[in-house]
Amino acid sequence: MNQVEIIAPATVANLNVGFDVLGLALSAPSERMVLRTFEGNGVRLILEANSNLPLEAELNVAGKAAISALHKLGDPFGVEIEIYKSIMPGSGIGSSAASAVAAVVGVCELAKLIDKDLSETDRLESALDGEQIASGSRHADNIAPALFGGLRLIDPDGISRKLPVPEGLHLVVLHPQVVIKTAESRAVLPSRVLLQDAIDATAWMGRFVQSCYTNDLEGFSQSLKDLLVGPHRKPLLPAFDKCEQAAMNAGALTGGISGSGPSSFWVANSKENAVLISKALQGVMTSESVACHIHVSTVSNIGAHAV
Repeated sequence: MNQVEIIAPATVANLNVGFDVLGLALSAPSERMVLRTFEGNGVRLILEANSNLPLEAELNVAGKAAISALHKLGDPFGVEIEIYKSIMPGSGIGSSAASAVAAVVGVCELAKLIDKDLSETDRLESALDGEQIASGSRHADNIAPALFGGLRLIDPDGISRKLPVPEGLHLVVLHPQVVIKTAESRAVLPSRVLLQDAIDATAWMGRFVQSCYTNDLEGFSQSLKDLLVGPHRKPLLPAFDKCEQAAMNAGALTGGISGSGPSSFWVANSKENAVLISKALQGVMTSESVACHIHVSTVSNIGAHAV
Protein backbone atom coordinates (compact mmCIF):
# COMPACT_ATOMS: atom_id res chain seq x y z
CA MET A 1 0.00 0.00 0.00
CA ASN A 2 1.23 3.45 -0.95
CA GLN A 3 -0.13 6.67 0.51
CA VAL A 4 -0.03 10.37 -0.33
CA GLU A 5 -1.46 13.52 1.27
CA ILE A 6 -2.65 16.35 -1.00
CA ILE A 7 -3.32 20.01 -0.27
CA ALA A 8 -5.56 21.93 -2.72
CA PRO A 9 -6.24 25.67 -2.60
CA ALA A 10 -9.53 27.51 -2.44
CA THR A 11 -10.23 29.68 -5.47
CA VAL A 12 -12.06 32.84 -6.47
CA ALA A 13 -13.77 32.58 -9.84
CA ASN A 14 -15.39 35.05 -12.23
CA LEU A 15 -13.64 38.11 -10.72
CA ASN A 16 -16.60 40.23 -11.85
CA VAL A 17 -15.40 40.80 -15.39
CA GLY A 18 -14.73 37.17 -16.33
CA PHE A 19 -17.81 35.02 -15.72
CA ASP A 20 -16.80 31.36 -16.15
CA VAL A 21 -13.44 32.35 -17.69
CA LEU A 22 -11.35 33.87 -14.86
CA GLY A 23 -10.17 32.34 -11.60
CA LEU A 24 -7.32 32.56 -9.14
CA ALA A 25 -5.89 30.31 -6.44
CA LEU A 26 -5.81 31.58 -2.86
CA SER A 27 -2.97 31.13 -0.38
CA ALA A 28 -5.67 30.39 2.23
CA PRO A 29 -7.84 28.47 2.94
CA SER A 30 -6.98 25.05 1.55
CA GLU A 31 -8.29 21.50 1.65
CA ARG A 32 -6.63 18.22 2.64
CA MET A 33 -7.09 14.74 1.21
CA VAL A 34 -5.29 11.45 1.88
CA LEU A 35 -5.17 8.77 -0.82
CA ARG A 36 -3.80 5.24 -0.65
CA THR A 37 -3.69 2.37 -3.10
CA PHE A 38 -5.23 -1.06 -2.77
CA GLU A 39 -4.99 -4.13 -4.95
CA GLY A 40 -7.79 -4.32 -7.47
CA ASN A 41 -9.83 -1.58 -9.04
CA GLY A 42 -12.23 1.16 -8.11
CA VAL A 43 -12.47 3.98 -5.60
CA ARG A 44 -13.48 3.77 -1.94
CA LEU A 45 -14.29 6.85 0.12
CA ILE A 46 -13.80 7.59 3.81
CA LEU A 47 -15.73 10.64 5.02
CA GLU A 48 -15.69 12.60 8.24
CA ALA A 49 -18.27 11.62 10.86
CA ASN A 50 -20.50 14.65 10.29
CA SER A 51 -20.17 14.69 6.51
CA ASN A 52 -23.24 14.73 4.28
CA LEU A 53 -21.26 14.11 1.10
CA PRO A 54 -22.21 11.10 -1.05
CA LEU A 55 -20.33 7.95 -0.08
CA GLU A 56 -20.84 6.37 -3.51
CA ALA A 57 -17.77 7.26 -5.58
CA GLU A 58 -19.68 7.87 -8.84
CA LEU A 59 -21.85 10.49 -7.10
CA ASN A 60 -19.02 12.18 -5.20
CA VAL A 61 -16.94 14.97 -6.78
CA ALA A 62 -13.61 13.55 -5.58
CA GLY A 63 -14.67 9.98 -6.26
CA LYS A 64 -15.75 10.72 -9.82
CA ALA A 65 -12.56 12.68 -10.57
CA ALA A 66 -10.42 9.84 -9.21
CA ILE A 67 -12.32 7.26 -11.26
CA SER A 68 -11.75 9.34 -14.39
CA ALA A 69 -8.03 9.71 -13.70
CA LEU A 70 -7.62 6.00 -12.97
CA HIS A 71 -9.39 5.08 -16.22
CA LYS A 72 -7.04 7.34 -18.19
CA LEU A 73 -4.10 5.60 -16.51
CA GLY A 74 -5.44 2.15 -17.39
CA ASP A 75 -6.83 1.34 -13.92
CA PRO A 76 -3.48 0.12 -12.52
CA PHE A 77 -4.76 -0.04 -8.91
CA GLY A 78 -7.65 0.88 -6.68
CA VAL A 79 -7.66 4.03 -4.53
CA GLU A 80 -9.05 4.71 -1.08
CA ILE A 81 -9.65 8.42 -0.37
CA GLU A 82 -10.02 10.14 2.99
CA ILE A 83 -11.76 13.48 2.46
CA TYR A 84 -11.36 16.33 4.93
CA LYS A 85 -13.60 19.25 3.94
CA SER A 86 -12.32 22.58 5.20
CA ILE A 87 -13.75 24.44 2.19
CA MET A 88 -17.46 23.96 2.67
CA PRO A 89 -19.75 23.01 -0.25
CA GLY A 90 -21.78 25.97 -1.47
CA SER A 91 -19.21 28.47 -0.17
CA GLY A 92 -18.40 30.09 -3.51
CA ILE A 93 -14.66 29.58 -3.12
CA GLY A 94 -14.18 26.42 -5.12
CA SER A 95 -15.09 23.63 -2.71
CA SER A 96 -15.93 21.12 -5.44
CA ALA A 97 -12.92 22.18 -7.52
CA ALA A 98 -10.56 21.63 -4.60
CA SER A 99 -11.98 18.14 -4.04
CA ALA A 100 -11.84 17.18 -7.71
CA VAL A 101 -8.33 18.51 -8.22
CA ALA A 102 -6.95 16.99 -5.01
CA ALA A 103 -8.26 13.58 -6.05
CA VAL A 104 -6.71 13.79 -9.52
CA VAL A 105 -3.35 15.03 -8.26
CA GLY A 106 -3.33 12.33 -5.59
CA VAL A 107 -4.01 9.58 -8.11
CA CYS A 108 -1.24 10.91 -10.34
CA GLU A 109 1.24 11.07 -7.46
CA LEU A 110 0.51 7.42 -6.65
CA ALA A 111 0.80 6.51 -10.34
CA LYS A 112 4.26 8.05 -10.52
CA LEU A 113 5.45 5.25 -8.23
CA ILE A 114 4.82 2.83 -11.10
CA ASP A 115 6.17 5.25 -13.73
CA LYS A 116 2.78 6.42 -14.95
CA ASP A 117 1.33 9.94 -15.05
CA LEU A 118 -1.24 12.09 -16.85
CA SER A 119 -0.65 15.15 -18.99
CA GLU A 120 -1.88 18.54 -17.81
CA THR A 121 -4.76 18.28 -20.29
CA ASP A 122 -5.83 14.86 -18.99
CA ARG A 123 -5.56 16.06 -15.39
CA LEU A 124 -7.81 19.00 -16.20
CA GLU A 125 -10.33 16.81 -18.01
CA SER A 126 -10.52 14.33 -15.13
CA ALA A 127 -10.99 17.10 -12.60
CA LEU A 128 -13.77 18.56 -14.77
CA ASP A 129 -15.49 15.16 -14.71
CA GLY A 130 -15.69 15.58 -10.95
CA GLU A 131 -16.69 19.26 -11.07
CA GLN A 132 -19.59 18.40 -13.34
CA ILE A 133 -21.13 16.35 -10.52
CA ALA A 134 -21.42 19.48 -8.38
CA SER A 135 -22.26 22.24 -10.85
CA GLY A 136 -23.84 20.39 -13.76
CA SER A 137 -21.39 21.96 -16.22
CA ARG A 138 -17.74 21.70 -17.22
CA HIS A 139 -16.37 25.17 -16.50
CA ALA A 140 -12.71 25.38 -15.51
CA ASP A 141 -12.61 28.80 -13.83
CA ASN A 142 -12.16 27.15 -10.42
CA ILE A 143 -10.58 23.91 -11.61
CA ALA A 144 -7.66 25.43 -13.53
CA PRO A 145 -6.32 27.68 -10.73
CA ALA A 146 -6.86 24.95 -8.14
CA LEU A 147 -4.86 22.55 -10.32
CA PHE A 148 -2.12 24.82 -11.65
CA GLY A 149 -2.11 27.80 -9.26
CA GLY A 150 -2.00 31.49 -10.08
CA LEU A 151 -4.44 33.65 -12.02
CA ARG A 152 -5.97 31.80 -14.96
CA LEU A 153 -7.87 32.78 -18.10
CA ILE A 154 -9.89 30.03 -19.79
CA ASP A 155 -10.32 30.43 -23.53
CA PRO A 156 -13.36 29.12 -25.47
CA ASP A 157 -11.43 25.95 -26.34
CA GLY A 158 -11.09 25.18 -22.64
CA ILE A 159 -7.35 25.89 -22.55
CA SER A 160 -6.08 27.50 -19.35
CA ARG A 161 -3.56 30.33 -19.67
CA LYS A 162 -1.70 31.93 -16.78
CA LEU A 163 -1.85 35.70 -16.36
CA PRO A 164 0.70 37.72 -14.35
CA VAL A 165 -0.53 39.13 -11.04
CA PRO A 166 0.12 42.81 -10.23
CA GLU A 167 2.48 43.32 -7.31
CA GLY A 168 0.92 44.15 -3.96
CA LEU A 169 -2.36 42.36 -4.62
CA HIS A 170 -4.00 41.10 -1.42
CA LEU A 171 -7.47 39.63 -1.11
CA VAL A 172 -9.97 39.52 1.70
CA VAL A 173 -12.52 36.73 1.32
CA LEU A 174 -15.71 36.92 3.37
CA HIS A 175 -17.59 33.65 3.70
CA PRO A 176 -20.97 34.07 5.42
CA GLN A 177 -22.10 30.76 6.88
CA VAL A 178 -25.01 30.31 4.52
CA VAL A 179 -25.15 27.99 1.52
CA ILE A 180 -25.86 29.02 -2.05
CA LYS A 181 -25.67 26.12 -4.48
CA THR A 182 -24.11 26.83 -7.86
CA ALA A 183 -27.21 25.58 -9.68
CA GLU A 184 -29.43 27.95 -7.66
CA SER A 185 -27.11 30.89 -8.31
CA ARG A 186 -27.08 30.19 -12.04
CA ALA A 187 -30.87 30.00 -12.11
CA VAL A 188 -31.22 33.75 -11.40
CA LEU A 189 -29.11 34.77 -14.41
CA PRO A 190 -30.75 36.05 -17.60
CA SER A 191 -30.35 34.13 -20.85
CA ARG A 192 -29.82 37.39 -22.77
CA VAL A 193 -27.96 40.62 -22.01
CA LEU A 194 -28.04 44.08 -23.54
CA LEU A 195 -25.63 44.62 -26.41
CA GLN A 196 -24.15 47.70 -24.75
CA ASP A 197 -23.49 45.74 -21.55
CA ALA A 198 -21.73 43.04 -23.59
CA ILE A 199 -19.60 45.66 -25.33
CA ASP A 200 -18.65 47.31 -22.04
CA ALA A 201 -17.90 43.97 -20.38
CA THR A 202 -15.59 43.02 -23.26
CA ALA A 203 -13.78 46.34 -22.99
CA TRP A 204 -13.26 45.94 -19.25
CA MET A 205 -11.92 42.41 -19.78
CA GLY A 206 -9.38 43.81 -22.21
CA ARG A 207 -8.40 46.47 -19.70
CA PHE A 208 -8.06 43.79 -17.03
CA VAL A 209 -5.67 41.67 -19.08
CA GLN A 210 -3.64 44.74 -20.05
CA SER A 211 -3.31 45.76 -16.39
CA CYS A 212 -1.99 42.30 -15.52
CA TYR A 213 0.80 42.59 -18.07
CA THR A 214 1.69 46.16 -17.09
CA ASN A 215 1.79 45.39 -13.33
CA ASP A 216 -0.95 47.97 -12.76
CA LEU A 217 -2.86 47.15 -9.56
CA GLU A 218 -4.97 50.29 -9.81
CA GLY A 219 -6.00 49.44 -13.38
CA PHE A 220 -6.55 45.82 -12.34
CA SER A 221 -8.99 46.95 -9.67
CA GLN A 222 -10.69 49.58 -11.81
CA SER A 223 -11.42 47.05 -14.54
CA LEU A 224 -13.23 44.57 -12.28
CA LYS A 225 -16.72 45.68 -13.31
CA ASP A 226 -19.55 43.18 -12.86
CA LEU A 227 -22.11 44.22 -15.48
CA LEU A 228 -23.64 40.88 -16.42
CA VAL A 229 -23.87 38.67 -13.32
CA GLY A 230 -23.46 40.58 -10.06
CA PRO A 231 -26.63 42.69 -10.30
CA HIS A 232 -28.71 39.50 -10.42
CA ARG A 233 -26.84 37.64 -7.67
CA LYS A 234 -26.33 40.37 -5.07
CA PRO A 235 -29.77 39.82 -3.47
CA LEU A 236 -28.74 36.23 -2.66
CA LEU A 237 -25.85 37.37 -0.42
CA PRO A 238 -26.53 38.52 3.15
CA ALA A 239 -26.02 42.29 3.60
CA PHE A 240 -23.88 42.59 0.47
CA ASP A 241 -24.49 46.32 0.02
CA LYS A 242 -23.51 47.01 3.63
CA CYS A 243 -20.39 44.86 3.21
CA GLU A 244 -19.46 46.75 0.06
CA GLN A 245 -19.82 50.11 1.77
CA ALA A 246 -17.80 48.99 4.82
CA ALA A 247 -15.03 47.46 2.70
CA MET A 248 -14.68 50.52 0.49
CA ASN A 249 -14.67 52.82 3.52
CA ALA A 250 -11.85 50.69 4.97
CA GLY A 251 -9.76 51.17 1.84
CA ALA A 252 -10.74 48.33 -0.49
CA LEU A 253 -9.89 49.04 -4.14
CA THR A 254 -12.88 47.03 -5.36
CA GLY A 255 -14.76 43.82 -4.61
CA GLY A 256 -17.43 41.46 -5.80
CA ILE A 257 -19.07 38.08 -5.55
CA SER A 258 -16.78 35.07 -5.42
CA GLY A 259 -17.98 32.37 -7.76
CA SER A 260 -21.66 31.71 -7.22
CA GLY A 261 -21.62 33.17 -3.69
CA PRO A 262 -22.26 33.55 -0.80
CA SER A 263 -18.57 34.46 -0.44
CA SER A 264 -17.35 37.84 -1.59
CA PHE A 265 -13.82 39.05 -2.36
CA TRP A 266 -12.28 42.45 -1.70
CA VAL A 267 -9.06 43.78 -3.21
CA ALA A 268 -6.41 45.45 -1.03
CA ASN A 269 -2.98 46.88 -1.83
CA SER A 270 -1.22 45.62 1.31
CA LYS A 271 -1.63 43.14 4.13
CA GLU A 272 -2.24 46.00 6.57
CA ASN A 273 -5.02 47.34 4.35
CA ALA A 274 -6.47 43.84 4.04
CA VAL A 275 -6.60 43.45 7.83
CA LEU A 276 -8.52 46.73 8.16
CA ILE A 277 -11.00 45.57 5.52
CA SER A 278 -11.46 42.22 7.27
CA LYS A 279 -12.27 43.97 10.55
CA ALA A 280 -14.81 46.22 8.83
CA LEU A 281 -16.50 43.22 7.22
CA GLN A 282 -16.55 41.36 10.53
CA GLY A 283 -18.33 44.34 12.05
CA VAL A 284 -21.09 44.17 9.44
CA MET A 285 -21.58 40.44 9.87
CA THR A 286 -21.72 40.81 13.65
CA SER A 287 -24.30 43.58 13.41
CA GLU A 288 -26.36 41.43 11.04
CA SER A 289 -26.02 38.35 13.31
CA VAL A 290 -24.51 36.32 10.46
CA ALA A 291 -21.76 33.85 11.34
CA CYS A 292 -18.84 34.03 8.96
CA HIS A 293 -15.25 33.12 8.17
CA ILE A 294 -12.88 35.77 6.85
CA HIS A 295 -9.61 34.96 5.09
CA VAL A 296 -6.79 37.40 4.37
CA SER A 297 -4.96 35.96 1.40
CA THR A 298 -2.74 36.47 -1.59
CA VAL A 299 -2.67 34.66 -4.93
CA SER A 300 -1.01 31.26 -4.63
CA ASN A 301 1.23 30.32 -7.53
CA ILE A 302 1.09 26.71 -6.34
CA GLY A 303 -1.89 24.54 -7.19
CA ALA A 304 -2.79 21.22 -5.60
CA HIS A 305 0.33 19.35 -4.49
CA ALA A 306 1.60 16.50 -2.35
CA VAL A 307 2.93 17.22 1.13
